[in-house]
Amino acid sequence: MARDFSAIGTQIRSSLLWVLAPSALAVLLAYGWQAAPEAVEAELFHQQSEAIADEFILQLVDHLDHGAATFNNGQVTPDDVIRLQAVAGTGGIYRLILRDAKGTALWSTDPADIGKTETTSDLAASLNTGENAFFHLHLATDATGPDHPPLPEMEVSAEWTLGDKWDVNYQILPVLDGGEAVGTIETFTDVTELHAVWGSTILWSSGILAALIGSLGLAALLRIRHAGAETLASSKAHAKAESDYLSEQLRVGREVRLLGDLNEWLQSSKSLDELFYMVTRFMSHLLPDASGSIYVYSNSRDVLDGACSWNGGQHHPHIHPEDCWGLRRGRTYAFEDGEVKFACGHVHDEHPKDYICIPFLAHGETVGMMHLSAHHDASAEFLAQRKLAQMCAEQISLAIANVRMRDELHFQAIRDPLTGLHNRRHMMDTLRRRIETRKSAPFSIVSIDIDHFKNFNDNHGHDAGDVVLRAVGEVLSTACDGSEVACRMGGEELMLMLPDINHATALDRAEAVREAVAGLTVRYGDKNLPQITISVGVADYPGHGASPQDVIRSADEALYAAKAKGRNCVVSASDVVPGSLLPLGRQEEDAIAAIAAE
Repeated sequence: MARDFSAIGTQIRSSLLWVLAPSALAVLLAYGWQAAPEAVEAELFHQQSEAIADEFILQLVDHLDHGAATFNNGQVTPDDVIRLQAVAGTGGIYRLILRDAKGTALWSTDPADIGKTETTSDLAASLNTGENAFFHLHLATDATGPDHPPLPEMEVSAEWTLGDKWDVNYQILPVLDGGEAVGTIETFTDVTELHAVWGSTILWSSGILAALIGSLGLAALLRIRHAGAETLASSKAHAKAESDYLSEQLRVGREVRLLGDLNEWLQSSKSLDELFYMVTRFMSHLLPDASGSIYVYSNSRDVLDGACSWNGGQHHPHIHPEDCWGLRRGRTYAFEDGEVKFACGHVHDEHPKDYICIPFLAHGETVGMMHLSAHHDASAEFLAQRKLAQMCAEQISLAIANVRMRDELHFQAIRDPLTGLHNRRHMMDTLRRRIETRKSAPFSIVSIDIDHFKNFNDNHGHDAGDVVLRAVGEVLSTACDGSEVACRMGGEELMLMLPDINHATALDRAEAVREAVAGLTVRYGDKNLPQITISVGVADYPGHGASPQDVIRSADEALYAAKAKGRNCVVSASDVVPGSLLPLGRQEEDAIAAIAAE
C-alpha cells in the first residue's frame, strides 16, 4: 500500500506542477512587468533591428554621392544632406549621425554634433569587430526639453534608464569597405508607441493567465507566445514596409537629381555630338534595365539619322519615318500594350522584346525619336520606368531643338545666304584669332574677283549673276579643307584663307582654283552662260603684312595687278610695288578700317 500511496503522491505533485506553474508565471508577468518582460521586449526589438540593419546600411551608403568613400574623405555633399534628412524623417528615426573611423561626426541631424569626436568603447567595439551594437533605452526629458531627448553624454554599455517618457532604440552600425570598417552610422529611433503596444499585449496576456484555472494556464501561456510571435511578425512586416518606403524615396531622389543634372548638362552642350555623348552617359544610369537609341530628322526631313545608343542598344544609320509606329501615330508607342500588337519596321528581331518608341516633340515640331528596349530579365522594371523615360525624352527633345536653333542662328550670322560661303565678319574674326593665338604661324590670303561680272548682270539679268556667284562659290568650298576658310567679302569679291603653307604652295592652290573656275559650264535658262574667269592675288602673313588688314591690302594689290595684266591669271604680292595699283576712289581701305573698328 505504501508503494501505491507513493505513486499517487507523485502523480498529484506532477499535476499540481502543470497547473500552478503557468499561474505563478502569470502572477510574475502581471506584477513584475518592469523586470522579466523588459528583457523579452528588448530582445524582440533587437531581433527586428538586426533583420533590417544590413539592408539599411547598404541602401543608405549606396545612395551617397561618394558611397563608402564618404567616410574616408569626409565629404558630405549637398545632395547627400537632402537624402540623409529624408532618411531621418522616416521609420521613427529622429536622430542620425555619420562618423568616420576616428569617431568624428561627419554629419548629424543635430548640427552641434558635426566635428565632434566620440571615443566610447561601444563605438570602438563596433569599428574593431564590424558588428552592430544595439541598446534599448528609456529616456526622460522635462517639459521645456526637445521633442526627443539626445543620447546621454556617458558610456553606454547596458540599458540606461532615466525615466519612462521616451522609449528609444539606439544602434551603432559599422560601415564596411573591402571588409574593413571605415566608419559608423548611429540611429536613434522612437519606439514609444510600439513599446506601449507590446506592453499592453503582454499585460493583457498576463491578466488572462492570472484569471484562468490551472488547467487553462498552459493554453494562456501558449497565447502569450502566439501574441509575441504575432507582434514580432507584425513588427518585421512594418520594418520591411519602412525599408521599402525608404528604398523608394532614395530611388526617386536619385532620379530627380540625375534628371536635374541631365538638364543642366544638355543646356550647356555646344554641339549635337557633345549632346548625344552626354545622353548616353546619363541614360545608362537613369534607365539601367533598358537598352536604347536615338534618331533625329535629317535636314531634308525625309529620313531619320541614327545618333547614339547605350546599354547594348544598336542604331541603324538611317530609318524612314513610316517605319516607326510612334512617329506615324504622333505619340508614344508601347509594343507590349494590347492583345493585338504590331512591331515597328525599324525593329528587325523576329521575336522582339517589350519596347517603346517615344517621339521627340519640341516647339510644335517632331525632331526625332527615342527607342527603348527591355532587357530579357527586366521587363517588369522596364514597364515601371515608362514615366521616367517620358521625362527624359522631353528634356532631350528640347535640348536637341535648342542646339539646332543655336546652330542655325550661328550659321546665319557667319554665312553668306547666296553662296553659303563664310561672310566678311567671320573671315576677319578668324584672321584676328589666328594672329592672336599663333603669332608666328604663317597663312596665305587669296583675293579673288570675278572678271566682267557686271556684264552677267547687264546682259543676262541679276538672277544669272547669282547663278555665277553660286557656281564660283561651290568651287571655292570644294577647294577648302579642314581649317581653310572660303568667304564672300562682298559683291563679286571672294577670298580664301590657307593656313600653314608656304608662298609657293599658295600660288599653286590659287592657280588650281583659277583653272577649275575657267573650266565651269554654267547653264542659265535654256542656254549656257559665257565662260567665267577670275583674277587672283596672293599674299602671305607675316611676309606681306603684320595685321589682317595689311595682308588683305597686299592681296588686293596683287589682284589688281592680275587685272592689269589682262585678267584670268594669278599674281603674287611679292611682284607688286605696294600701293601702286589700287584704283582711285576704291573704298576697300574704308571698309577694312570699319571692320577693324568693330
